[in-house]
Amino acid sequence: MNRKRSSTVSPISDLIDAVMDGYVTWREESAAVEAAYRAWRGAPTAQREIAFDDYFSALDREEQAASEYRRLVELAEAA
Repeated sequence: MNRKRSSTVSPISDLIDAVMDGYVTWREESAAVEAAYRAWRGAPTAQREIAFDDYFSALDREEQAASEYRRLVELAEAA
């Protein structure tokens, strides 16, 4: 059976795309946290404070991405 796809994308398709984008963003930020942590732990003493600030910033970004992903998943569950 051939089904023609509508030329307009449905709101649910947009939501699914947003959920997937949110997931990918969260995973990328999670990987950035791991990299920043390794950099902090391996930083020379003179650079540890800056490396810790980078790690802390990465944690903030990951938390924001996780919160957005959660919001999108909850929207999708309600749809």
